[in-house]
Amino acid sequence: MESSEDEEFYDGLGASFGPKRREDSPQHDNVFQERDQCQKKAEEFVAKCLKPAVEDFINRYLGLSIVDEMLKKKEFSTRVAFQYYILLDLLSKESFDDYLSFTSSYESFVKKWILQKIQEHFSSSSKTSEFENQHLETSVSYINEGIKKAKTLNRENVKTLVEDICKELGDKLVISQDALGAFMILNNADQNKFADYLTISVIAMKISLREKFKTSTFKDKRKCLHMQPQDELFQRVIGCGKKCPFCAVPCEAGGEAHAQHWASLHRPLGLNNYRCNMKLSTDICSSLVENDGCFRCPQTNIESHPYKRYREIFPDWDIFPDGSLEASDYWKYIMTKYNDDFAKQYNAEPADIPSPWRKITHQQAEESLKKSFYMK
Repeated sequence: MESSEDEEFYDGLGASFGPKRREDSPQHDNVFQERDQCQKKAEEFVAKCLKPAVEDFINRYLGLSIVDEMLKKKEFSTRVAFQYYILLDLLSKESFDDYLSFTSSYESFVKKWILQKIQEHFSSSSKTSEFENQHLETSVSYINEGIKKAKTLNRENVKTLVEDICKELGDKLVISQDALGAFMILNNADQNKFADYLTISVIAMKISLREKFKTSTFKDKRKCLHMQPQDELFQRVIGCGKKCPFCAVPCEAGGEAHAQHWASLHRPLGLNNYRCNMKLSTDICSSLVENDGCFRCPQTNIESHPYKRYREIFPDWDIFPDGSLEASDYWKYIMTKYNDDFAKQYNAEPADIPSPWRKITHQQAEESLKKSFYMK
């Protein structure tokens, strides 16, 4: 039922219940008082028990609706697409601080990036209110069905009627037992009249919540969610969270059910503070695994081990060999552009940038990114 229809229906029901008070009729006064008690009890039950349960229901499912909506966007369609679009966005903004945060505090940066995308999408659209209204309609339908079924049982008083309604709602709506217990102390109202006024009060609650949806900001709505959508999206698009043992680029394989970790685009080791004679290294592990060089690390007991046989030390990583210049023009461009900045940040000497790297343009870096993720 649309908002205007709810309001008309609510006004009609309110006008149709109960006799008018007559000052010269004690009998009518008693009936009026009984009607007042029924109305008061119904409003109390809705305000203290049902409304909080409905808001809880909405906040429980709204986060999932937001996640499902974001997964329709190209940036979140696959894990590979997510990595591509976040790197493309970094390239367009040309901020060293963003790149430093991305390479050194990956999880924190990515969650903030996801949240920004969520806020951009929902702050400028009516989707949030649409989802809220959908969940509101669902929860109210549960309540109305519970009232309808409880009335057919012809219980002796309001207490048993309310117990039957709560039983019907089951685990669909979580009603506070403390609030329910306080409500049950007074139960002298007539159950049939109470049920009728309860129907009216539920409609009033529905109208009130719709108005609240319109005036609340997306930021305020997000604070009330049971599950934060940026955390759920992070888990879905981030992969397993493991990082390359050399350049620390994150694995793109999904979830936990994969035997091999891999990444589409590896980066120069110097961006991970790897250095040679105090200078940041320009080596890229996807090229190193094709060459005759060696590495040392705690896993090798600080002894030299050939990159070509890296899987003897890291058997769960699959680093695709690629010695071509184009393979990682993106990170070569970034390393060249921010060489001095990274060196200063890591208290190291700037890397010796190969001359071909200096010729890579912004456009070539973008094309390399596209090729690395979509044209293998």
